[in-house]
Amino acid sequence: MGSGQAWSSGFWDCCSPCGTCFLGCCCPCCLHGRTSSRLKDPSLKDDSMMNGGCCLYFLLGYCGLHFIPLMNKRGQIREKYGLEGSGCGDCMRACCCPCCTLMQHEKELESRAGFLAGNEGYKAPGGMEYGR
Repeated sequence: MGSGQAWSSGFWDCCSPCGTCFLGCCCPCCLHGRTSSRLKDPSLKDDSMMNGGCCLYFLLGYCGLHFIPLMNKRGQIREKYGLEGSGCGDCMRACCCPCCTLMQHEKELESRAGFLAGNEGYKAPGGMEYGR
């Protein structure tokens, strides 16, 4: 593995959240499309799962070449955020477990978008005050 930051979630940590897991298993082209949108616009203001990324994944997946767009997207994510990994590792992950790869991509970009927006997780509200 190349040097760089660790991914925000583990590769095998792919069963949660449930919605992402379901989408990755049942309609991987849509999840790939959403991830492609999120890579360009982390806030997903102009979100469309049905985009070029989705179509490319569907067409290449139909031919048994689904690993090509996954490998490419993983390289783009690693490059943009300075994450650990290598081209060979990207290829192995994309070929051996495309669902886990898709979910790790989406979860990474989702966590980066939350960080950029200032969403650092749940924060307890301040104490209640009564008016006089």
